[in-house]
Amino acid sequence: MIGRNIVNLRDRLIEECRTYRRENGVTQRELGERLGKHTSAVGRFEIGAIDPRLKFVQNLLNAMGKEIIIVDKVR
Repeated sequence: MIGRNIVNLRDRLIEECRTYRRENGVTQRELGERLGKHTSAVGRFEIGAIDPRLKFVQNLLNAMGKEIIIVDKVR
């Protein structure tokens, strides 16, 4: 169950990244520069070829002006 949730979170982050870039006219290169990463790192993330480290996710969210909020699930 946890593995599935992590994949869903990664997929959601990928979609958020693509949507952000599209809606704001930001290229992979520009986003990579904001993150201090190569364009290829952004591209690999967007196609799901890598599982990003937490620091990458944190920097990505900051660059997009977003945050993750953790809430208790109803059991």
